[in-house]
Amino acid sequence: MKKIISKSFVLLPFVLAACTSVPAVKNESETESPSNHSVKESPAENTKDTQFIKELENVNLKLSSSPKATVTGTAFNTAFSVTVTGKDGAALSAYPVTVSYPAAKTEGKISFATAELITDQNGLCTFTAEKPDFACNEKITFYPTPVSDSKETLEAAENKAVSAEWKVKSDITKKGAVLFIWEFNERGRPTGNSYGVLSKLKAWGIWNVGNAPVNEPSDIGKPLTTLYKENYEIIEDQYGYLICGTIKFSQPVTALESGDGYCCTMVAEISAVNMKNGKVVYTNNYEQYAEGSNWNNVTQTCKDKLSKTIADSLIFGL
Repeated sequence: MKKIISKSFVLLPFVLAACTSVPAVKNESETESPSNHSVKESPAENTKDTQFIKELENVNLKLSSSPKATVTGTAFNTAFSVTVTGKDGAALSAYPVTVSYPAAKTEGKISFATAELITDQNGLCTFTAEKPDFACNEKITFYPTPVSDSKETLEAAENKAVSAEWKVKSDITKKGAVLFIWEFNERGRPTGNSYGVLSKLKAWGIWNVGNAPVNEPSDIGKPLTTLYKENYEIIEDQYGYLICGTIKFSQPVTALESGDGYCCTMVAEISAVNMKNGKVVYTNNYEQYAEGSNWNNVTQTCKDKLSKTIADSLIFGL
């Protein structure tokens, strides 16, 4: 059975019967969240819960296989699977397992769905994901299917959970991008395009990435619609995205009170425009603090960390 649940909550009430199929998804209005889901605070008093918790003492889940990262629109190269064993490591067949996985993305927020699986004679259960249509860097989690929603039962099942990475990269890795990201000095003056973000994106294997053709200090502050139109007149949609933004000091380089070095803080505002239609598809703000032995060291460290964060966020956030 398949349900949509909130990202911030792992274990929710589930139907008791195990199944291997993934039926209908709840309507958006039925989406469960921590705010509308009530977990019972009373102890697990009935025999069913007590027996379930006791049996879990001898139950172990182990990740058997997980696929490599994929790209939106491309299926994972293999399935996710776990093995369930009991006392003395013996395989547990026909054992119900719940899997929680990323299922949707709305305004940058990931929603999770659940499905119920059952182990085969070798204690193995397998989950084959549908072709992902949104980028994210999340976790897929397997755990024994709880027999109720009592607090103790949910916690006991959660303690036996195993997870694997669910990594889906944006199509920026295929379509590429042009950058209009300007760095500023401590006096608030633009100093040049961000080589850091450019190099971090190239490190992800993106070969068709570079600075935007319309890219002068006088262009800073122009609306995204204007920057898009002026760049589109030159390159049209040869690149997938126009990435715009600034990297500035919010705290200049300052000596540490201990006298052992220096610190600074930088902030960035980044937006991405789809070059095919001019739609703003991504907006995010970042802040990075760093320490270093001298001015050059601390500023470079801060830029490197911030550039990596921005690049990684674009790869998995667009």
